[in-house]
Amino acid sequence: MERNSPSPAASVTPEGQTRGDAVYEGLKARILGHDFRMGTPLREDEVAGWFGASRLPAREALKRLELEGLVERLGRKYAIRAYSFPEILVTYRIRAALEHLAVDLACAQAGEEDLARIAAVLDQQAGALRTASRGEFSELDSVFHLGLARIGRNPALLRELEVILNRVRLIRSNEIDVDSGPPGAYADHCRIFEALRRRDAATARAELDYHYSTTLRLHRLAAPETTTGPAT
Repeated sequence: MERNSPSPAASVTPEGQTRGDAVYEGLKARILGHDFRMGTPLREDEVAGWFGASRLPAREALKRLELEGLVERLGRKYAIRAYSFPEILVTYRIRAALEHLAVDLACAQAGEEDLARIAAVLDQQAGALRTASRGEFSELDSVFHLGLARIGRNPALLRELEVILNRVRLIRSNEIDVDSGPPGAYADHCRIFEALRRRDAATARAELDYHYSTTLRLHRLAAPETTTGPAT
């Protein structure tokens, strides 16, 4: 290889991404779209094959996802990160702290345009209840929660919440067969929004806590056992 030629991981795709970026984005989308359960093994060669890449960009992508709490290294191998119940509890406590602050700021600062944007997201969710996959609805779920945080116009809060919500989406991959599904989430979102419209931060915080309760209850019942394998 010539000294100035790019490595396979750094070679650029037609869209301007490196191959490592393309594998990272593709695998992350599959993780957040509930294609895997926590603990599912990930082989470098298998990941590379999914995206038509070599093992080097696959390894690069796995390392990046490990830093984000979506993948873990087990010896010389990788797997989808498996969160224990105590780790899930801490994750949700962090989420609650961030989202409670987000709705406090939103209730104090929301204008009519802000409310209209959240209402439009709820309209999208209502339309997707019967047609969207769980992965697609999960994306709309994040759009709703991040939309609330954007009202406060605090970039640091938004950035930290996005990281936590991605971990939550992974954690929820293990409950999609037994939770109340999109209809339950949509109903919760509507109640949170109504509290926001009334500028009732205390009720919005309480509705958020109720929103989290199903996940915590299901994982408490499943502890200490963790289901592994592809999500179906």
